Amino acid sequence: MENSIDIVKLQKLKDDLPYFAKNFLKIKTKNEGIINFNFSNIQLDAHLRIEERKRQGKPCKIIFLKSRQVGMSTMTEARFFSKILFNRAKNAFVLADKSDSARNIFQMTKRYYDNLPEGFKIPLLKDSTEELALATDSSFRVGTAGSKSVGRSMTINYFHGSEVAFWSNANEIVSGMLQTIPDNLESELILESTANGTSGEGAYFYNMVQSGLDEKSDFLTLFYAWYQQNEYRRKIIEPIKWTEEELELKHLYNLDDEQLAWRRAKLLSDFKGREYLFKQEYPSSIQEAFVTTSNALIPLNYIEISRKNYGLSGEGLPIVIGIDPARSSDRTIITVRQGRVVQKFYRFDKMDNVRLAGIVMRLIRSINPARVFIDYGHGTGVYDILVSQGMSGIIELVQFGSSAYDSKKYANRRAEMFDNLRTWYMQEGGVYIKDQEFIEEFVRDISIIPDLKVSDSTGRYSLEKKENIVKGTEIHSTDFADSLALTFASPVAYSPKEFGYNANQIKTINKNWQQRL
Repeated sequence: MENSIDIVKLQKLKDDLPYFAKNFLKIKTKNEGIINFNFSNIQLDAHLRIEERKRQGKPCKIIFLKSRQVGMSTMTEARFFSKILFNRAKNAFVLADKSDSARNIFQMTKRYYDNLPEGFKIPLLKDSTEELALATDSSFRVGTAGSKSVGRSMTINYFHGSEVAFWSNANEIVSGMLQTIPDNLESELILESTANGTSGEGAYFYNMVQSGLDEKSDFLTLFYAWYQQNEYRRKIIEPIKWTEEELELKHLYNLDDEQLAWRRAKLLSDFKGREYLFKQEYPSSIQEAFVTTSNALIPLNYIEISRKNYGLSGEGLPIVIGIDPARSSDRTIITVRQGRVVQKFYRFDKMDNVRLAGIVMRLIRSINPARVFIDYGHGTGVYDILVSQGMSGIIELVQFGSSAYDSKKYANRRAEMFDNLRTWYMQEGGVYIKDQEFIEEFVRDISIIPDLKVSDSTGRYSLEKKENIVKGTEIHSTDFADSLALTFASPVAYSPKEFGYNANQIKTINKNWQQRL
């Protein structure tokens, strides 16, 4: 009798993935550490729909279009791990968009194995950083989608393509993978991703999503809106007055107040009011997921306000300087910003390192800035001269392409600086571009800077390349905008008592400097 009970339990573990996961698999969470893997409502629904498709005798070719962090990879890897654990001579292969994603997926699966009860741990023939090979001749491997021919020499029973919308050669890669997968009902192919537009790298996944919506297709598209995730809620402490748009969303998708509160908080904090980016990352519908329309970095009405916001003064706040040295056909631009006010732009059509270093030294001694930021691209010579003259304490060399302070949110420092510029520009009460001499050139520059976009599968933001921004315009380079963005390169801590200049003194200093420079 005991043996029959064990067999029944073993069969349940094999056939009931949510039960197996809850009792035998461990996952790593942000707040609770290592815990048992209990399927979320979305993970359970996806699993049941896959099983129903297989019961109907249809091929398991699934397209997951998802919102951020709904656990599709966690569920898929648990599914494939169970397959190779309970079956002989089966191979699972996961192809991610980049190496760190592949590494994270493999670590997740290795954690499944490491936390199994000893009686379930089939001996390993290979345990590397990218493959688990079991003594039963089954294996789990990961790879990166960097080559059109990746995985073509393998026989794959279960294939997972992770963040397919961000693959460079998705069509060629998946076509090749299909040739390695046996054409039977046991085989499984799962392609999942957040959306990445309808063209370029994202075109293949977009077309696959559309294909999976056709009942006659071998593929099935499964879409889960953000509000279907039970965790996406925010407790309401005080009554909230909803906008007309929010009330419309509430009615359209049957949202409750806690869901609306989560949406509003997420939109304002993580996306800084960019609704089109929120829709792409947390869509309410398939159509929303593929919205890629981006507005200008700074809306026109904020630019107009900054030209005439005469009542603002930077008095008592740190002075910060941003320097964008000239390239072959550019201008050298120096921007002096004090709080909400751009006090002065200096423009030079011709420049060399020694002269620029001399100008900056005299400027530092005259207005005592808290920090001076210099673009690394053509500013290293100037920086070296200034450091040799004892200015290292306030000078910082900024490489636009280097890692951002918040590297999980921004692809590079350039994107982070321009987003900080946007936040500064759109703060309540606005800002003031006090310099009227070069304001038209500045406005022309800042007006063509596009808003940030999602640059990779992790949802990090990037800014369009400069050469693409100016392409088709009469502007050679957005030097004024770059120079102002540099003033937001690093946080600035500064005591007003250290410089003691008031607004009139700054005005006099700038007037004198314009004459001297």
